Amino acid sequence: MKKPMDIEWSKVSELVERNSSPLTMDRKAKLAIEKFLGESWIKETVDYIIGLEPEWLLAVNSLRILESEYAADYAYSIYKKSTDPDDARLAVGVIKDIAHPKSIEWIKEFIEDDMVADVGLGVLDQLLWCEKIESSPKTEKLLDLATKKWSEMSETVSFIRGYLENRKTIMK
Repeated sequence: MKKPMDIEWSKVSELVERNSSPLTMDRKAKLAIEKFLGESWIKETVDYIIGLEPEWLLAVNSLRILESEYAADYAYSIYKKSTDPDDARLAVGVIKDIAHPKSIEWIKEFIEDDMVADVGLGVLDQLLWCEKIESSPKTEKLLDLATKKWSEMSETVSFIRGYLENRKTIMK
């Protein structure tokens, strides 16, 4: 006879296996935890962070560990709907902290947005620093865009290019 926990883990395993991307065991475990927590919990946590509620930093670090694609998507939807610059910046900040590789697709939009350009560059920085994405012609174009559009970002872009160059040297 199966115990309740056996049934729960079987359900989660089925959900994880249905995910279309090839996942490492760590990523599968994170996805399993995310499934246990549920979409409602993820959304409420993102809202909690954006509201800067007590212990919001613990909440954002929890999402960072999960690397939740759902949380990144939800934060992006908040950014898109936001008319409040602070909420828009906080939503992009959540995306930066989660550092899901998918967010590379939104960075151009962020850099072109006066409200969040610097935080948008921070998303790219985080993805590259944490090695969630590799340096590529696409990332170079985004760095170029940041310096062309915002001269005050040139120092940050130089820093990013510097650590990428150092990483190449070390890897040789």
